[in-house]
Amino acid sequence: MFESSKAIAYIKPNKLEFSTFMHLPLGAEDVRVRTLLTSIAPGMERLQLTGTSITSKALKFPIIAGSELVGEVIETGSSVQDVSVGEYVFVHRAEKWLDAVPLFGCLAERVVASESHVVPLRRTPKERDVLIGLLGYALSSLKKIDFSRIERILILGLGTVGLMTAEVLTYKGYGTVDAVEPFLVRGKLAAARDIAFDIGDFTAEYHDRYDLIIECTGRILMLEQALPLLKPQGTYLLMGNYDTMKIDYRLIQHKEPRLLTCSLTEDDDFFEAKYILGETDFAAEKFITHRLPAEDYEQAFDIALNRSEAIKTVLTWA
Repeated sequence: MFESSKAIAYIKPNKLEFSTFMHLPLGAEDVRVRTLLTSIAPGMERLQLTGTSITSKALKFPIIAGSELVGEVIETGSSVQDVSVGEYVFVHRAEKWLDAVPLFGCLAERVVASESHVVPLRRTPKERDVLIGLLGYALSSLKKIDFSRIERILILGLGTVGLMTAEVLTYKGYGTVDAVEPFLVRGKLAAARDIAFDIGDFTAEYHDRYDLIIECTGRILMLEQALPLLKPQGTYLLMGNYDTMKIDYRLIQHKEPRLLTCSLTEDDDFFEAKYILGETDFAAEKFITHRLPAEDYEQAFDIALNRSEAIKTVLTWA
């Protein structure tokens, strides 16, 4: 049986609509979730807005927006074991759409998702739970680094990913963190020590200083600009969303940098993020800067994509 749901979707490049779309039938390992909260991931949505996928998956319009939601399970498939009707969950992928293409497909009043893409909260949800995906990504990315050999860290860009990464580094006590960010309002929120407005503001005393440079802007050419600051054989950690990656290798080869890429978040990282947000004093509230009802999606996207003070914009669903 096909059921429909209102969803926020890109119907063509640079055009959003709040329209009705059909779900695929509920499978044996699927759950149906009524949405309570969603949030907008600016880096990903800027690419989806033009029909550009952040993965190898080809996209065509219409595209269901969104990559994270908190909601209540209202139906389960016959083989679902770990969640029950009435439980609250975080969903990081909802691909079961009939007449639209989802990349993650979460900005909808109801979704059908595989049980494997659902994180049971086991408690009453909090607004900060919409950050489980963002925090999980930061945790997953930083696991790639051996911090026993890291003293100085530089983060390029303090958008949602950069700010969360700085917060996790401080929370776990990993090294001394500096950053580059042109917007003062974001710098004030960051768990970082020295913050420059531009990469060119770093004087010669900062050359060869950083063991680890974390790229969070999505602009791959930042690696060339930041190279003087990296120690020989230091590490670049790429945490942005990238399209075609073009870099002049001749300009960086003499320092023999190590490049690590980040894309996947494992289940353990989602569950650790859930624990941190639910059971610790992790400073999460500062990330949620704007809240609007889902019906005001156009204003919400304008805020999320265009305002420097916007970090995470949350949409509430009746």
